[in-house]
Amino acid sequence: MSLTLGTAQSERGKITYGEYPLVRHPIGGADALPVIIAQGQGDGPVFWVTAGIHGIEHAGLQVIHRLITPELLADLRGTLVAIPGLNPAGLRTLQRRAYYHDGDPNRLFPDGRTPFTDPDKAPPSALEQAYGQLFEEIKQSASYFFDLHCISIGSLSFAFRDRLLYRKGDEAARQRAEATSAKMEAMAHAYGHTLIADFAVSKYIDEKLHRATTASIAMLAGIPALTAEISSSYTPARATVNASLAGLRNILRWAGMLPGDPEPITGVKVVDPGYPTRRRSVARVTTACIVHHLAEPGDLVKVGDPLVEMRDAWGRVLGILYSEYDGFVISCPPGILYYPGEASVLLAIRDDEPLVGPYPDTFFD
Repeated sequence: MSLTLGTAQSERGKITYGEYPLVRHPIGGADALPVIIAQGQGDGPVFWVTAGIHGIEHAGLQVIHRLITPELLADLRGTLVAIPGLNPAGLRTLQRRAYYHDGDPNRLFPDGRTPFTDPDKAPPSALEQAYGQLFEEIKQSASYFFDLHCISIGSLSFAFRDRLLYRKGDEAARQRAEATSAKMEAMAHAYGHTLIADFAVSKYIDEKLHRATTASIAMLAGIPALTAEISSSYTPARATVNASLAGLRNILRWAGMLPGDPEPITGVKVVDPGYPTRRRSVARVTTACIVHHLAEPGDLVKVGDPLVEMRDAWGRVLGILYSEYDGFVISCPPGILYYPGEASVLLAIRDDEPLVGPYPDTFFD
């Protein structure tokens, strides 16, 4: 099949390059997304991979650069579409957000609700409108979608599973969500990293995570989609880039787009506690303090295990915070100075919620 995205057009047996228009600036010029399309000689699925929607997360750009090579093209069946920088403004300024949208750019993809027009409120921003147009491009062509993020240096590298929601009473939508979720599970296992579900449904919607790239694409388009969180900072760690790169090639093998056996995932911890997990922010400090973490990313913990020691500026112990859950440590947020109520540990806890379920009753009101 022939595929065009902006000025990039696929050609069998070639890697082609171009740009996809994003946002025009009031004083001239525009932001555009860099586009790479690699198409093998043989037919196969269309796999989309993106990175850089948060401008402080850089490892995904390197993963894409190192994934699409002449060597990969020689073995590729189907088409690989890559956008290494979904948020050019944020990448340019080393900011999570784009300066022309006051909010998280990874909460701007469609959510299935009818747009509400209120003359006293601003319409969707130029960036939200542009992402809506990009969503339609993905919906029309993608067989699978994968979005690369970075959580923080020293954290686990892992994959997030979105919960898939459908309209209550719509049996066809429920069946599609179940089928999409099953493919996402298989896709995640092929990636070979630690696997974690996102927050419980109420917080998931409160945080607008249902409008993240992967959630929107999986729920509204029925396309299996995953988010990878790579342990890295501005300057990516080679080991974590290599681990994500191997995982992506393994997904391409699973999808029938590359030959050969799966590569081992090395250089990162892979944790499987034996039960499904979801993330939760824990160990909220009870007083202004300096924290000493007593558990590291990847450590398994049980209820009652010490997580954090709180100390004052002179080093005197103010108290110890203990785990309220079984699970494992995902990450410790950057920094050690905390104010009361702030969470000092991100934990993966047992997940008893279904991965597929109906939207809350008031969602479409």
